[in-house]
Amino acid sequence: MRNPHDKFFKETLTRRENAISFFREYLPGDIVSQLDWRTLKISRETFVEPRLRERFSDIVYEIRARGRRMFIYLLLEHQSTVDPWMPLRLLGYMVRLWELWRKQNPDEEKLPGIIPVLFYHGKQEWDVSVHFRDMTEVPDLTEKFIPQFEYLLRDFSPLGDEEIRGTVLLRLFLGVMGHIFSPRFAEAFERMLPLFAELSGKKTGMEYIETVLRYICHTSEALSWKEMETKLVQTLEEERKGDIMTIADELRMEGEIRGEIKTYQRLMDNGLIPRELAEKKIAELSEKLEAVTVGAHIVSAGGSDVPDHISA
Repeated sequence: MRNPHDKFFKETLTRRENAISFFREYLPGDIVSQLDWRTLKISRETFVEPRLRERFSDIVYEIRARGRRMFIYLLLEHQSTVDPWMPLRLLGYMVRLWELWRKQNPDEEKLPGIIPVLFYHGKQEWDVSVHFRDMTEVPDLTEKFIPQFEYLLRDFSPLGDEEIRGTVLLRLFLGVMGHIFSPRFAEAFERMLPLFAELSGKKTGMEYIETVLRYICHTSEALSWKEMETKLVQTLEEERKGDIMTIADELRMEGEIRGEIKTYQRLMDNGLIPRELAEKKIAELSEKLEAVTVGAHIVSAGGSDVPDHISA
């Protein structure tokens, strides 16, 4: 999986009910009360440059406030380090969103408002100002000549101070994202077992649990699939234990195939086997891996109500 953070982030927060739960909990109360949550729409647009998509992911939400259209721009920083240029980066993405909106709505005379939100879950403490003016030299002399805005920081890292709230699915998502880089992730996983148990009893709960486990397997080395399987089998109701063992078997098979692909890649790179043979084996294994992955019951972001463009 090329970017498991992006996949997990979007599979969760491009689902309308999850997005609404997240924003109701983590936007300021005076903003929440003025937004018409019945009008929330999610766009497929992305403004992160292709070369930066290993580090950032974004989702654009359209919503109405007092009858006026506006956007919530959610950016995920999914590296373990802090980006000191975040205010400038966010400003650039906001401008791109406005430019696209102007192109799609040429008759409008004013720009819609944007609420920029940064979702951070890295290892380091976030120490970058949320105010754009703090990036400039002598801000007291240039204040009236430069953009004046701030972004909302939501820090779910172990060093952050965000309290985990919301639906059981959202709490599980935030708990996993917040501790995924921690060497003590196994301890955090243990504390999240009651959430797995509660979610397993809900409609489509096991499908989302599979999504969570795949994300953990692709991202953290602090907990093996076997350890997760053991803990979950001990925690969940009897009728769910078979599902967990089936998921574990799928993850084990995927892991074995990925290991074989890496072996052939390494042998080819070191000139130990002919390139033609290695490429043939890698292609065969990749097809096998795709068949296993496609056959799995994964909650898909494609199941969300996500339009192709910013609506007019």
